[in-house]
Amino acid sequence: MEGRPRDEDSLVERARQGDVSAYEELVHRYQGIAFRTAYVVAGGAADAEDAAQEAFVKAYRALGRFRRGAPFRPWLLQIVANEARNRRRSAGRRAGLELRLAAEVPSGGAAPSPEASLVVGERRE
Repeated sequence: MEGRPRDEDSLVERARQGDVSAYEELVHRYQGIAFRTAYVVAGGAADAEDAAQEAFVKAYRALGRFRRGAPFRPWLLQIVANEARNRRRSAGRRAGLELRLAAEVPSGGAAPSPEASLVVGERRE
C-alpha cells in the first residue's frame, strides 16, 4: 500500500505480542496526527491532548482485536476521534449541569424572599 510505512505491520505485530518499545514507536510516529485529529474534534488543546493520550492507551489495550494486515493509522485515528467526541459531549453535559445548578442556587446564598415562596391563590396572614 502506497504511503504506508513498510515496517508498520511489524511494529503492530510486535506490540500485539507485548513489545512495549514497538508500541512506543507507533505512538511516536502518530502522536502528531492524533493530537491534530483530537483538536479538530474536541475544539481545545487540553481536551485534545487528554483525548489523544487516552486513545493511545485504549488502542494498546485493544491491539488483540486489531485485524492483522489492516492499516494501523485509520484504526487509531478512529479511536482518537471517538475519545475526543466523548470528551466534548461530556464537557457539554457538565456545562449544562453547572448552569442548572447555578440557576437553582439563590444568588449570594441569601434566603429567598417571602414573596418568592407564595403559591398562587394562597394568602399570607
